[in-house]
This record gives sequence, structure tokens and C-alpha cells, in this order.
Amino acid sequence: MAKEQVFYHIPVLLKEVVELLVTDENGIYVDGTIGGGGHSEKILERLGEGGRIFGFDKDIEAIEFCKERFKGELERGERSRIELFNECFSKACSITRHRGEWTGFLLDLGVSSRQLDESRRGFSYRAVGPLDLRFSPHGQTAEDLVNAANEEVLAALLQRYGEEPFAKKIAKAIVQQRKISPLRTTVDLAKVVENVVPKKYLVKSLSRVFQAIRIAINDELNVLENALFASLGCLSKGGRIVVISYHSLEDRIVKNFFRKFSLSKVNETSKIMPRLKVLTKKPIVPSKEEIALNPRSRSAKLRAAEKIS
Repeated sequence: MAKEQVFYHIPVLLKEVVELLVTDENGIYVDGTIGGGGHSEKILERLGEGGRIFGFDKDIEAIEFCKERFKGELERGERSRIELFNECFSKACSITRHRGEWTGFLLDLGVSSRQLDESRRGFSYRAVGPLDLRFSPHGQTAEDLVNAANEEVLAALLQRYGEEPFAKKIAKAIVQQRKISPLRTTVDLAKVVENVVPKKYLVKSLSRVFQAIRIAINDELNVLENALFASLGCLSKGGRIVVISYHSLEDRIVKNFFRKFSLSKVNETSKIMPRLKVLTKKPIVPSKEEIALNPRSRSAKLRAAEKIS
């Protein structure tokens, strides 16, 4: 399994996640983005017979991978301490609410190494593949979006979700190019960007453009915000939320959510007490040693909070 694990992804900030998340060996833990199961495997090692992990992922390939990884545990039937769901983490609360309050909720956001490295998923501009970028095989694709949205919508999307300084130029170029021929592949889109962005900014712009389109296609920011709000109703007192984000938009949502619910508020009739205690005044980031072993961890930021009421 070791080779397969590396191929899928190396779990980021593994030690820090487990130490912050696992407070009760017999608690209920939700891994909302189980991916290759790296974090869940370590969590499972800390659990007693009464502990449970509910693992969620929209990507069916991640679920199939984890079925094999945790085969021995799953074969225990009703005594199995892990259960897998091919669903978005935003549905975790409604699906598991009847099973008991959560002791911990983990979200490792972004795209796994396996998704980036498989060209047929279209997540990376570095490989030839279809313009897909979906986490699940349902809904609008990136190809649909870039060939249908008008110039203003495309520019706004690239600015909002990619914080791309050349957004307007790229949007205009996309519209001009699709008049000649539709954009079908990752290379088609990358070439449009290459034609309008100065070479010294190209790599960052390509990353931002693909990120922006992926976020839009999967509605990632709204899904994250909704899931965080929902988790407050499912966490037990003392239960913890641990989130690893990989770009400023995600991190800002998590930071603001934690801040909002960790402050007391006074209005004309009552005082609203805080519901969360922030455990990370500043985000935890990977060490130099971890980044050297796993360069894709370099942008990771971990924030954690505990439910207090």
C-alpha cells in the first residue's frame, strides 16, 4: 500500500491534524475530504473499539481507493470503525446526524496529487487532457463554461476565484479564440493564456486560471461555507473543526467563520455567547522538512477551533 499511498497523495500536516483533531478515542470523526485516506488511517490508529470515522468524497475513485486501503477494517461489518460515503462533505451533517454528535470534523481542501497527475481529469495545465475539472462526473464541465460564458462573466470569474491580474485580457482572448474553434482541452486553454500573459508571469497565471475555473465548476467556496455552518449543529461540545486550505480565498472563509463564532455579541435584548474557541491564533504551516519531502504542501495553512457552546 505504501507505493499506492504516495501515488495518491502524501497527507499534509499529518501529525498536527491528528493531535488537534483526536480528543476522544471513542469519538465520532468526519473526514470530509478523505481522498487517499492518509489522515483517516492515522486517526484510526488512535481510535478504540467505540470510535468511528465517516469518510466523504465526491470523487468515486477516492472512495474505491479507500475501500481497498481499509478493506480489513470494512470487512468487520457492523464492528467496522470506518464508513465511506461517495458524497460531498456539505452533506455530511444531514447524512450522519442520527448517528451521534461529532467529536471532530476534518477538511483537507484542494486537489489531490492523484487528481493533478491524471491528465484525463483536466485539473492541471501541465498535462494534455479534457477541460473537465469536476470532482464528480455530474454537472457542467470547464469546457461547457469557457465556451458559453460571456466575456464579462469570464473576467469576473477569473478575478474573483483566481485573483488574476490579467483576467480581462484572458477573458477577451478566450472569447476570440472560441469564435475560431471551441476550447476542448487543457492545452487549448493554456495556449490562450500563453498568448496574452507575459512570460515571467505565465506559470502563476496558468495556476490561477485553472484554479478559478475549477472553483466555479465545483462551487467550492459556497460548499465550504455551508459545510462549516452545518458542522456547528453536528459537533458535540468540545468537538473540533480542523481545516487545511491551499489558497487565500479558502483560508479567508475559514478564518472569518472562526472569528465570527468566537466573539460574543450584545444587542438590545440579549448577549449572544461565542460558540467556538479558536485553537490556532495563526495558521499552522508545513515545516521546511515537510515541504522538501512534499513540495505540494508548501501553500497549506491549517486552522482549528473547538465548539464551546
